[in-house]
Amino acid sequence: MSIANSEGYSKLIRYKVHHFAFWVAYFIFWFFFYHNDQQKLSSAFVNAFVTISVHGIAVYFNMYFLFNRLFKQKMYLSYVVSVILTVMLTTLIWALALNSASIITNHYPLEIWEIEFFTAGFASITYTIGISMSLKMVKQWYERERISENLERINMETELKYLKTQINPHFLFNSLNSLYALTLSKSDKAPELVLKLSEILRYVLYEGSEKWVSLDKEISYLRSYLDLEKIRNGDRLNLDFEVVGNTAGKKIAPMLFLTFLENSFKHGINQKADGGFVKIKMEVDSEQLHFKIQNSKPEEKEQRLNGKSGGIGINNIKKRLALLYPDKHDLNISDVGGSYMVDLKLNLRET
Repeated sequence: MSIANSEGYSKLIRYKVHHFAFWVAYFIFWFFFYHNDQQKLSSAFVNAFVTISVHGIAVYFNMYFLFNRLFKQKMYLSYVVSVILTVMLTTLIWALALNSASIITNHYPLEIWEIEFFTAGFASITYTIGISMSLKMVKQWYERERISENLERINMETELKYLKTQINPHFLFNSLNSLYALTLSKSDKAPELVLKLSEILRYVLYEGSEKWVSLDKEISYLRSYLDLEKIRNGDRLNLDFEVVGNTAGKKIAPMLFLTFLENSFKHGINQKADGGFVKIKMEVDSEQLHFKIQNSKPEEKEQRLNGKSGGIGINNIKKRLALLYPDKHDLNISDVGGSYMVDLKLNLRET
């Protein structure tokens, strides 16, 4: 439900516009019911007004008193008996009111003291109460759905914010460890690493707080991260990153691929003296993004990506995908031969 629709609905309920519209429509129905060749317009108008007034008494007495005091308290038999008595009493009031109206308008065509009139009156008031209660039930169901959707949206936004707060310190911790290692060795690469790290952190702090970012920005961020890893690992890293398709005008959740990149280096490159590789391919079409990342496997298996893999990181990304792309993504993480493979497909948003 959109915010505009929600606000419009709230105003409708607050000012009871739906009640007014119902009774206007009901008045028009009864006006044409009474208006015939034998009755003048004034008589039809008065009779219609009397009818909806009496019906209104029955409806609101049931809706705001009997329903709350008996039905909601699960006193169902008492409620049914009370409704029947209410209908009988209001039918009598209706007959008396129509009789008085006919005297005022000098018109006596309604045979209000006939059994047929009371039977029809009882049925019509019962029908009116039934219609009003049906509308009330629909309104309550709609309000429950609206509240449920709002709570679900709030819970989702809260969880997403929590998941993002897990990503930022985790990434920063790993990057600072790398910088620390380079400064210990007094490497000339340290200043360049600091520069790349500042670019990444700028993206994480500013773009990362958004719900959606452009795919081009996300790709630029990934390239900065890979440049940082090249600086750290030097020649022993065999890295390949390929983007296929038109990325312009597409949106994606920020930092969606960060965990996969971190794990590829953690479980592959960082644990091999040399010969490690990371291959990344991103294919983009008009509606879908297909992201694949494959990395070399260490000689000694310590963890699997699809087991307790990546710890918080993999669980984090699975939760984010479930929240942001429900039924619109497909994630497979596998251990294939001498490498780990992540295969992610998801539907893209247009700007």
